[in-house]
Amino acid sequence: MKRRDISMGDIAQALGISKNAVSLALRGKSGVSDALRQQVVDKAREMNYLSPDTATRCILALIPQRIALLGEGMFFQRLCLRLNTCAREQGVVLVFVNITEEEEASPALRPKFDLKAFQGIMTIGNLSRDYCLSISERGLPYVSVDHSYSDLPINSVSTANESGAYCLTQHLISLGHRRIQFIGRPQRTSSLFERWTGFCHAMADCGLPAPRNLMVDAVSHEHDSESEFPLVERALDAMDELPTAFVCGHDLTARNVIAALGRRGLRCPEDFSVVGFDDILPHDPAAIGLTTYRTPVSRIAAASISLLLSPHADAPQRIQIYGKIVRRDSVKDLRPEARLEKSVKA
Repeated sequence: MKRRDISMGDIAQALGISKNAVSLALRGKSGVSDALRQQVVDKAREMNYLSPDTATRCILALIPQRIALLGEGMFFQRLCLRLNTCAREQGVVLVFVNITEEEEASPALRPKFDLKAFQGIMTIGNLSRDYCLSISERGLPYVSVDHSYSDLPINSVSTANESGAYCLTQHLISLGHRRIQFIGRPQRTSSLFERWTGFCHAMADCGLPAPRNLMVDAVSHEHDSESEFPLVERALDAMDELPTAFVCGHDLTARNVIAALGRRGLRCPEDFSVVGFDDILPHDPAAIGLTTYRTPVSRIAAASISLLLSPHADAPQRIQIYGKIVRRDSVKDLRPEARLEKSVKA
């Protein structure tokens, strides 16, 4: 039968399972076992549902299960949706699989996966170095999306994190801010480390000291945005003097900073300024509009799929894609001329 004659219902009937189980398996969602997921992929290929070129038109997409609990979860949800769309535009199906912390600690991929069924592998987010190294040695095209290791020769695609944080910091400096603090956990991911580095470079280039990072990782394994809130408060408590502005590792951290200082009776931007990163917060008419750096999710997704499907280059490529600053209402202009203009208007 031709692909257009086949539906998920046909695959479900052939396997004696529900249509919902087929949908979960093909979309890489939880709720089905690895063995059943592989059976569904094999049957979809056999019935010519996935692609006429069934042997080479599937990509295994591995994502840390903990990302579902991360504060950055909204960003990765958006990224995965775009990756899936870009893959289908190329006639490819992404098979998403969550990797548990136990599996990540073991360098071996799940034995129930037949890697010959896949054209390539991508990892999304910060899987461990040893796990990524193991994948790169499997002999399949491999791309790491939104994460990289400087000492591993693997293909990677991410936003220009260092440049983005540099531009945000320079933006604050151009508006008269000199006491600026970074809030984030650069030890957690390469993206956050690059943003911390960009902040430090921008401060140094303007002859300003970069304050030490007062935010440390939690002892527990809870990684949601609420568990980050006490870390933000602890960092604020450790400051001898409140800065005029904060550069935050991502938007959710910025939101936590605004909330924590709000509990202390301080207002943004009247009493302090904040910038975030990623531009993922939903619109809230009651909240202050956050100045941030918009991560180009669609272009990252398109470049990742293109790189994975392209012929092997002589050397691995590390692609960084530039976003842009989105200026909203969370930054106060401290320049003397701005204050003068405001007083004249008043």
